[in-house]
Amino acid sequence: MDGSPHSTQDIAAIVADRRITPVFQPIYQVRDGSVFGYEALTRGPVGPLHNPVNLFAAAEAQGLEAQLDALCRTAAANEFRRQGLPGALFVNVSPQIIVDLCDQRDAIVQTLQQWDMAASAVVVEISERHPFDPIDAIVDAIRHFCEAGFRFALDDLGAGYAGLRVWSELRPAFVKMDRHFVSGCDRDSAKREFLRSIKGMSNFLGCQVIAEGIEREEEADVIRSLGVDLAQGFLLCRPEPAPPMTATMVFQGGRRDGFGAGLTFNESLERLVQPSATVAPTDTAESVLDRIREWKELPDIPVVDGSSPLGSVNRVNLLDRFSRRYTRELHGRRPIRHFMDDLAPVFELSTSIEEASRQLSSNSRDVLPSCAIIVADGQFCGVVPTTALMRRLSEAQMRAARYSNPLTLLPGNVPTMELIQEFLDAGTAFRVAYCDLNNFKPFNDVYGYAIGDEALRLVAEILAEQVDADLDYIGHIGGDDFVVVSRDPEFEATVHRIAAAFGERVRRLYRPEHVAMDGILAVDRAGNEAVFPLMRLAIGVVKPDPAMCDSHHDVATMAADAKHHAKMNPPEYLFFCRRNSPRCVVEVGEGDGPDEPLHLYKV
Repeated sequence: MDGSPHSTQDIAAIVADRRITPVFQPIYQVRDGSVFGYEALTRGPVGPLHNPVNLFAAAEAQGLEAQLDALCRTAAANEFRRQGLPGALFVNVSPQIIVDLCDQRDAIVQTLQQWDMAASAVVVEISERHPFDPIDAIVDAIRHFCEAGFRFALDDLGAGYAGLRVWSELRPAFVKMDRHFVSGCDRDSAKREFLRSIKGMSNFLGCQVIAEGIEREEEADVIRSLGVDLAQGFLLCRPEPAPPMTATMVFQGGRRDGFGAGLTFNESLERLVQPSATVAPTDTAESVLDRIREWKELPDIPVVDGSSPLGSVNRVNLLDRFSRRYTRELHGRRPIRHFMDDLAPVFELSTSIEEASRQLSSNSRDVLPSCAIIVADGQFCGVVPTTALMRRLSEAQMRAARYSNPLTLLPGNVPTMELIQEFLDAGTAFRVAYCDLNNFKPFNDVYGYAIGDEALRLVAEILAEQVDADLDYIGHIGGDDFVVVSRDPEFEATVHRIAAAFGERVRRLYRPEHVAMDGILAVDRAGNEAVFPLMRLAIGVVKPDPAMCDSHHDVATMAADAKHHAKMNPPEYLFFCRRNSPRCVVEVGEGDGPDEPLHLYKV
């Protein structure tokens, strides 16, 4: 026996006797929780080699990795077909094995056809944790597999090696985020920013993002708020020999679009999509030329392979190129895929108008594309003209301006109530904080409207600094009234920070003598002089139950009542209400003081 932990005979026997068990972990669509496909994983026999890491490490040490890898792929495909699992089959293959299998790709396709499986139903995951060496040979092999109909996923993006280069050169159908960036993304703004940037790049490159390693509901909430397409993880379902085929409840209840410290335009591209003629990548250039002379209304013609868009052909560029002498004779019979442009970006149907417009405007090219290609789960469904997109964005911006507060530029009452209603309808868990300035009127009377406006801008500034832009929304609904709508599970701590920050910084707006006396002399509503304490920010917080609130009016009633209690609750002027609907009544028990919790009961 050699010096490795497991003998050659151990690994060879496992391969010869096929003593492995394929298990499958579902990959879910974030928008509705339905199953998109399954990642095939492997478990060895009972003992130290049951763990796949140990199993493959031992096989590699004994030079049997290729044999074990082939056994795992075959067993996974057989079991996937036997169980009749829906969607795509994701299989893990190392970059070097892809090169070794390149000459066998046609035989692999034939085998799949015998099993009634299309090559497009198989997604090959290439992990960035493996060296891409030599990278040119690996890239070339992957291209050949793509031409045979297979789809690829770049796994563990961000873990190292040449992932970004491969992504940019190959345009894989899927990108899987390394679990490091998903774990704790609800508590780490840097991780959220990385996820957001990868999602933005994927929109432009026309691939879907898979977030793996989701283990907590808060992580799932962030993934959904960022518009990530697909997800997997222990929270959703662990790898199982016979996995479920039903949707996960984690993503039921509708998509939760992102918040922000200002207006957002969360309307998706769906209503703007227009049908479009398409050409196949194998169509000859001269046949496409004959057709586009009739399609005068189409500046860009999508090139679609089956139902998967590959790019587009610009009408003007193609006509110009083939108007040159001998070009048609020399190149007319070449496939049109050789003449595709990379101008037209690809967006998922669920992409918001705001995000699509941002991607278009951030394009480094001098000329905007005439249209964007739209896909639903990677399948072509139409185009959106750039003019229509910009027109709709302009309309949304004009509407936002009409309903925004001119002083703070924050959204006003109408969009705030619409947002609350949206989350009630979707069954989304959220909190509402109603913020109001104590003693703002006497301050405004003594210092004047200009300094009074400074106080309001200070509130807006502190709210924007303290809230989580991914999970919280700020509205200025009139006067000195502000509202924060939050999905942050740690929002109570945020409220305390907001109140403390305002209490400290508002003192800078007062004259030294007023700070010294901790108040100002002003006239009260009865016309009598009185001393009013320095302004404090009163915040009442409610957590509505969507199942018990009929509309946003119920939430407004609860929030107003919570704010009233906060204004009467010194010294912090905070009130966290435990009612979840207006049909709950507050009962103050004997001995309850201002610092003691209120007893609540339902009627």
